[in-house]
Amino acid sequence: MKSGSRANALLVELLIVIIFFMFVSVTLVEFFAASREKSVAAQTTGAAILDAQNLAEELYGNEDPEAHLQALGGVRDADEWVLNRDGYVLRITESNEESEGGILRTMLVSAEAHGKQLLTLPSVRYVQKEVAP
Repeated sequence: MKSGSRANALLVELLIVIIFFMFVSVTLVEFFAASREKSVAAQTTGAAILDAQNLAEELYGNEDPEAHLQALGGVRDADEWVLNRDGYVLRITESNEESEGGILRTMLVSAEAHGKQLLTLPSVRYVQKEVAP
């Protein structure tokens, strides 16, 4: 009878060890899945910020920003341009102020990812009117 109780105790110990390792493996899988999600979110946020900065610089130097936005795949939505990217959205809002000497063109480039706005960058350029001599 003694050998039977030892065998039963060994089986119980093995079951406890197996259950322990099962819980540890589930916890580790959840941990690695959460870190993967955070890594992807950080990568998307970084790409959105970099793309917004590049777009603001391109719009500043471009003579025809609407044609440039259209060439990039932008869609005109009411009073703004929308560029859908992989995991984030860029929104460009344009306003113009005319004066006697030219036009002050202001374009605000906003980056949104994961349902929140990341940043808004202004791109301001003064375009002089041609003056007759």
